[in-house]
Amino acid sequence: MSVDEVPVLLDIIESIKQQAHKTILLVEHKMEVVRRLADRVIVLHQGALVADGAPAQVVASPIVQEAYLGVRPANA
Repeated sequence: MSVDEVPVLLDIIESIKQQAHKTILLVEHKMEVVRRLADRVIVLHQGALVADGAPAQVVASPIVQEAYLGVRPANA
């Protein structure tokens, strides 16, 4: 998908999300997209569940930061 198409698709997904009784399963690695769309985030790393919760909570997880955001935890 082109860069120009992404905002249009995000708007469509947000519109669907706002409708009652709609669940969307989205597989996405771009954190700005995840933060914009997700109410709940589940993170798998090497096939194992490592985080499950609200986007802010999951992004704050040290294992998620290291595995997906390239940030080493301060105590490591």
